[in-house]
Amino acid sequence: MAHIKTTPMVRFALWALRIYLLILLVLIGIKFARVFSSSHQQDADTTNPATAVVTTNQPPVEAKP
Repeated sequence: MAHIKTTPMVRFALWALRIYLLILLVLIGIKFARVFSSSHQQDADTTNPATAVVTTNQPPVEAKP
């Protein structure tokens, strides 16, 4: 395969893209670890019905005057 000559600006842009991709992958990995850890804790909490808390996505009911 032939070598392609690149300008310094192109080399800098490619390095910047590599670093950006690495940072994104690290952030995705951290998010996955936090969600996985949180779901594991919730599974442990739901085994004891006395400590289970039910949450919904419903908005709170407002009192009408």
